[in-house]
Amino acid sequence: MAAGLALLWAGAAAQQNQDPVQTVCMGNQEYHVDPSPIPGATYTWSLSGGGNIIAGNESSTIIVDWTTPGGLYTLSVFTTVDGCSGPPKSVDVTVVESPVGPTLLSKIPPGMTVCDGTPVSATFNPGTGGIGCSDEFEYSYDNSGTWLSYTEGSQLATTGHTLVEIRGRRAGCNATLGCNETPWVVLASWTVMQALPLTVTITASADPVCEGTSVTYTAVVQNGGSSPTYAWRVNGGPIVSTTNTYTYTPNNGDLITCEVLSNEPCSSPNPATGSFVPGVTPPPNTSDIWHN
Repeated sequence: MAAGLALLWAGAAAQQNQDPVQTVCMGNQEYHVDPSPIPGATYTWSLSGGGNIIAGNESSTIIVDWTTPGGLYTLSVFTTVDGCSGPPKSVDVTVVESPVGPTLLSKIPPGMTVCDGTPVSATFNPGTGGIGCSDEFEYSYDNSGTWLSYTEGSQLATTGHTLVEIRGRRAGCNATLGCNETPWVVLASWTVMQALPLTVTITASADPVCEGTSVTYTAVVQNGGSSPTYAWRVNGGPIVSTTNTYTYTPNNGDLITCEVLSNEPCSSPNPATGSFVPGVTPPPNTSDIWHN
């Protein structure tokens, strides 16, 4: 332990720190003789471990690259003027790992896109390092630049939006460490796709028709995607066709339906059903033959 108050301060990003026992983050830290160097003086620095003096030895300002967390390391300096050396000044330094921000653990849904109206959420691996730090999360819609506090794992609505982003950082670390927070990083995002109405309309090759006439029915689909599936039924019975057409000899009063399942991601409703009631004209009755 250093005896008395060392005339040193560390870290351009930190508050001035002249405590004889200090805690700093790994990486480069700057140290100065305070309040000002003595004209013509030479400053000799030494370090007991935990890092390396990488710039400034024999000057009033040095840079130490702290490489090894833990332990208690001593940084000392003594002053030489006109060949005379004074007593050393020292600080005892504990090195801690620099803060590292949180990372994405999972996002729901997991893809990069989501359909309008589908809620989204995310969870994260906690950040590490620093002292007194905690992780912070925020969310934003539509590149608006407005960020609001986000609770990990909670659902966010997507209705009416085009983009959802969640960002995180590690912050609130002891400000005297010279590394009190990590920058904000977007950890999860979704592009919101608008819902596409799935519609099914059934057309007939002829209608009305005479009883006993074969008719081809065709499902005309909007927003069905590249490979929709089809399920035709007559009067709610079993599936009678799985293509986009169905050929059938209708009876009067039949109900022909075609259920279509779209592979377009945001088709709605999905599946959708079209229906058709054919017009069937019964054959006329021929009158009896008679003569006068």
